[in-house]
Amino acid sequence: MANVFDDELNLSDLATMHFSREVRDRLRLKEGDVLLCEGQSRELVGRAALYRGEIEELYFQNSIIRFRPHKEILPEYALLVFRAYQKEGVFSQIAKATTNIAHLGLNRFKSLPFPVPPRAVQEFLADTARAFQERVDTARHVLSASIPELDSLAREIRDQVLVGDYVPEQQKGRSGADRRWRPAAEVVAQDAPIVYGILQPGPDVDDGTGIPYVQQQDLQNGEILEGHLRSTALDVHEKFARSAIASGDVLLGIIRNTRVAVVPPELDGGNINRGIARLRPSEDVESEYLAHWLSSDWVQSWLANRMRGIDMPGVNLRDVRQLPVPVPSVAEQRIKVQQINQVIDKVELAKSAIVESQRELLEAEARTLAELAYGDLARKISRDFRPAQAAAESQDLIRRMREKQPSSKVNNKKKVTPVRNVQAMAAQSGELSANHLLQVLASSGGRISPEELYRNMSLDDNAVDDFYALLRDMQRDGRIDINRPDDALVFVTSGGVE
Repeated sequence: MANVFDDELNLSDLATMHFSREVRDRLRLKEGDVLLCEGQSRELVGRAALYRGEIEELYFQNSIIRFRPHKEILPEYALLVFRAYQKEGVFSQIAKATTNIAHLGLNRFKSLPFPVPPRAVQEFLADTARAFQERVDTARHVLSASIPELDSLAREIRDQVLVGDYVPEQQKGRSGADRRWRPAAEVVAQDAPIVYGILQPGPDVDDGTGIPYVQQQDLQNGEILEGHLRSTALDVHEKFARSAIASGDVLLGIIRNTRVAVVPPELDGGNINRGIARLRPSEDVESEYLAHWLSSDWVQSWLANRMRGIDMPGVNLRDVRQLPVPVPSVAEQRIKVQQINQVIDKVELAKSAIVESQRELLEAEARTLAELAYGDLARKISRDFRPAQAAAESQDLIRRMREKQPSSKVNNKKKVTPVRNVQAMAAQSGELSANHLLQVLASSGGRISPEELYRNMSLDDNAVDDFYALLRDMQRDGRIDINRPDDALVFVTSGGVE
């Protein structure tokens, strides 16, 4: 199952086992076999791909349903029908769920109706669907690549607005001569030095008498997730009164991640844990300005280079206090903040439009595949079909669609992935670990769907439950984010990436 994806077989990492002579003929795949995932999450159950003979000798596991078409059924058309069933929810409706895994069931699958138009009609429908799918794949690739590019653009503009062509390291040792650059310890209020918070908050206090405190995982996308905060006892809060937070304080994660957020008025009088540093800006430093500076690529890289530790990597407060900060006049700070916020607002609008386009593309894909497989369009074509005319129309349609196709199109559906030598695979291939997951996530640009992440980690098909458990643990620890732009889309993102 770990090798079967929507309209794609990923054969770069195959398991091996012994097959007795008695079962080889029964379980060996033949070119034209359609493979369907028998067990998956409910919305993905029945995910189908076509085996095109990429590997001469290949067998399938019992988590896969193999459909070998009758000689009168074109394999590409069978794939079209099953992909339409999966995307329209036909498979999910008949599947039975156990915990978070739904099972299609061989007998339930066998009982489904299957449309059987003439062979020539099947070819026409399959060719049209393939040309349409290539357009969808190109659009999907462009949309997916646009979001990290927009994020990168926003970060570059922010850095340019904040420091221009200056290199902060060149200001080291010059703070006395140039007051535009100061160490972070000198840009906070004199009565509120940079500190971290509560060492041991103790058990949650949920009777309304507790004091809310912020942890690293509560800093998400430049904000504090107020609805997820835990509370500590009043006596613990009073013991750590030095780290109490007030509206306008800037919080910086110092363990595992270095996310940033400004404390809203609603959390005035709360506290923080030891994984967060509090910076209370002095009168000549704007909170938003300081937050933007701490979020800049230059500062994030500066802090990352000073991370220490393996299991709990963190930044020492000593380093945070020495962090160089450019401090122009308050009026200039406000102008810079306004410029940066305008860019960020426009980027967010563009990203929202992209997410909406992704949703509409998914809906259009499902509707069109169903229409070509067994909908009104397929029935009309079957009724009006004249072989010679339809063949010419099909070729002309495909030619016109390909002429409109960008020369740089990306078509991952037909690409045959070379088989990796199982004996020579790197030790980390297929490893279910936080480090491996973060490496794969980083290589994807910091934003990827759970399905693609599972595939790219090359995990065994029986690792689904452990995979999602790892996602939950890493989200709780603040190492990743789970972003749900709407009910249909889910993305795993790097910590702090929207």
